[in-house]
Amino acid sequence: MAGILQKDKDIYFPHFTVLKASAGSGKTRTLTERFVQFILSEEIPCNRLRNILAITFSNNAAREMKERILMWLKLIYFRSPAELSELSGILSIS
Repeated sequence: MAGILQKDKDIYFPHFTVLKASAGSGKTRTLTERFVQFILSEEIPCNRLRNILAITFSNNAAREMKERILMWLKLIYFRSPAELSELSGILSIS
């Protein structure tokens, strides 16, 4: 699933994406990347937190996604090369 995200300049709200795949295929990672892309992009109109909804099947899945999003933001803040490189592929910023 990794690598399926388009650049932020090609995304407009409302934007609906359904991820359906088997366990271990990268759904949570892809959703985490998309969420971070939405909130950090200056190109996506109406990308406020209140306009973003992610639905999971369990509280554990929601908690894991929240933890991953916060970890990604933390790693980006501390300039982790891997996350910055991946982020540069989906955001229109340097």
